[in-house]
Amino acid sequence: MNKNVRIALLFLGLLFVWFLSGFVFDTQKKEQASKKKAVSQSVQALNLKGRMYSPQLILKANTEAFRELQLISQVSGKIRKIYVTEGSIIGSGEVVCEVDAEDKFSKLDSAKATLEESKLIYEGAIELDQKGYQSELAISQAKSNLLRAQANVDRLSLDIGNLNITAPFRAFVEEIPVEVGQVVSVGMICASLVELNPVKIVADVDFDDIHKIKLDSKVFYKTDNSPPRAAKILFISKKANEFTGSFKIEALVENPAMDILAGLPARLFVSMEETLAHLVPASSILLSDNGNTIVKVVKSGIVNSKEVSVLGESESGFWVSGLPSEISVITVGQNYVVTGDHVNVNISNN
Repeated sequence: MNKNVRIALLFLGLLFVWFLSGFVFDTQKKEQASKKKAVSQSVQALNLKGRMYSPQLILKANTEAFRELQLISQVSGKIRKIYVTEGSIIGSGEVVCEVDAEDKFSKLDSAKATLEESKLIYEGAIELDQKGYQSELAISQAKSNLLRAQANVDRLSLDIGNLNITAPFRAFVEEIPVEVGQVVSVGMICASLVELNPVKIVADVDFDDIHKIKLDSKVFYKTDNSPPRAAKILFISKKANEFTGSFKIEALVENPAMDILAGLPARLFVSMEETLAHLVPASSILLSDNGNTIVKVVKSGIVNSKEVSVLGESESGFWVSGLPSEISVITVGQNYVVTGDHVNVNISNN
């Protein structure tokens, strides 16, 4: 091998070593830069412990009267007296309107006298029949007259009993469409009553939620201007509305002062079964690329994303499920880190 070849090979060897050293150095720089970058981000996290939480289903609702009734006259005659006024509250059995008896008492006395006479005639016919002096036809006619007389007494007694039109339950007097002295016929309305204690709370429930509600579910009712009141579920529909696809439920609320009126908008809160949940700050709730609700957590300095379900909210944040019993949730810097990042973390306890 001549001198020129040896020089060329030496030059190529030095050149190879130079390239190799540059590659190794560049790789080390990249690794160092990567490590530096990996630990350069700082975040703050909050240690959270799960607690048993009862999610609440909040339903738009409206109030309805427990019962509405129109009191009608069962006899014809002139209104003698009205004992209540519109807007008043009356008790069960109280007289609302009174129809004038006119000659009904004298007619009853006459009917009773006719009844006594019919009894005597019938008893006489039976006695004669036992002696063989009375026909079956005469006995049948006497019995028929007796029954008609008894029916006439019963009818007149019933009419007199119906002169006073009474309330069958404690109620609010909504309307009185008659006046004293007005002649009414059978079936005419004397007063319209509304029972507001208890009051019904009616709501529509979506298909996804109807199975979560039971007759013994804990519920309460609230309006914007009233404190919450305990309620009791009375009815859960088993058939969806053909137009809306929702199911109807009814709850009852005690309303002794009748201060909850019918036809008001309201909200019905239904408590569901308890489950393990965490109360996380609202700022920690994020959306993943596929639209799921997530929170970012950190363990041993490594970031991870956890998909969660929002169960409810409070002044301190949102109640979520889907996290382990104890977890550190990133509260500051969560928007600048991704799953797998190494971070400097400052953890505080809840």
